[in-house]
Order: sequence, then C-alpha cells, then structure tokens
Amino acid sequence: MNISTSQAKFLASKILASLGTANVPNDELPVVEEILALFGGSFITEAQRNLKINKTVSSGDINEIKMQQTRFGNTYVLSLGYPASEPASKYFEFVNKGVQGTRNEKADNKTPFKFNKSKKSIPISVVKRLIDYSNTKVQSVKKYTKLGVETKAVDGPKSLAFLIARSIHRKGLRSTHYFDNALSSTFNSNFSTVILAALGEDINIKIQATNKQNNGNNNTK
Repeated sequence: MNISTSQAKFLASKILASLGTANVPNDELPVVEEILALFGGSFITEAQRNLKINKTVSSGDINEIKMQQTRFGNTYVLSLGYPASEPASKYFEFVNKGVQGTRNEKADNKTPFKFNKSKKSIPISVVKRLIDYSNTKVQSVKKYTKLGVETKAVDGPKSLAFLIARSIHRKGLRSTHYFDNALSSTFNSNFSTVILAALGEDINIKIQATNKQNNGNNNTK
C-alpha cells in the first residue's frame, strides 16, 4: 500500500469538517494517529506477503501479526509483532533470521542463532506439531536394501518427524527476513515525509479550530 501526503490532507479535511460539534484536544494528533495506523497495517500486509512468498509453514500462527498504538502525552508508540502470550513470539526471530545448522546449507551466516552441535537433531515434538499443522500425509515411501536388510525409509509420523528434525539440525533453517524486509520497505524515507505532512495537518487543524472558537466568542459579544 502506497501511503502518500495526500492521504494526510484528506484525513485532515474530514476532521476539519467535524469541528462544528467538537474541537480536537490540544494533546492529540488525530491525523498522525490515523497515518501511523495505516503504516502499521501496510507493514503487516507486507510481512504476511513475505511469509507467503517464502512458503513458511508454522504451527504458532506466525501470520497473525498484531498492531498496538499507544500514546504517552505527545509521544506516540506503534508496536508491531507478537504478544508474549502467543507461541509465535518465542520463535518468529528464528524464521526471520534463520538458524545455522551443523552443516549450515540454508541460513544466512549473519544470523545470531545456531543449533547445538552436541545434539543429533532438533526436538522431534516440534517437527511433529508442524507435520500435524500442515496436514502432511505420511506413508511408506520406499523400501531399500542396506547390508542385506530390507528397510522402510519412512513408515509413520514419528519416523518422518525424526528424519526432518535431523535434516533441519544439519542444514539449518533458511533465513526469510520476512519481518526485517517489511520494516525497511514500510518505514523508509516516505514514512518520514508523510508523518511530517500529517503533523503539519494536525497543526493546521488546531489553528483553524482556535480561529473558529475565537470567532464564535466574538460573535457572542
């Protein structure tokens, strides 16, 4: 979503049109608030698009990115991400930055995360949840002969989970940068330009509201 300064002007005109019944409190910046919400929504859409492009599968609702806007006096804080109570808050950074494996064939070398080399695999229970979440169908894949013994490669969810867990531990988790890329593409120089325009519109609203109030007082004399 391309958010422009014209949207700030449009929002300001709507607020000005309603000033006949109520003035904007001095400590509020309604246009800035609306524009921040628009940028927050744009970030969430972009991050979700990045997840889809990367074909990311997760059992913790990583697609459910939350937005919260908080005001402390004249300071506005826009929070984007996952509440601590949600499962995705505990691992989204691994999906975002990747995790180096013992052979690291997938993750970005700059990732701060690494699998423990003393282990043989990641927890099988984690992979099992992912299999259940993605409705992966499990069946015997093939039979092969090794040292004269016929063996099934995969014979059920537990065996599949172990093979996947071991593979992930060796190869690592691919870095998607779905979160980082959404941040950089959303909160760029255009964001600064539009926020400054929104602030200017809020100041203009307060000036016009003050003038209207003063004119009203003069008319009562």
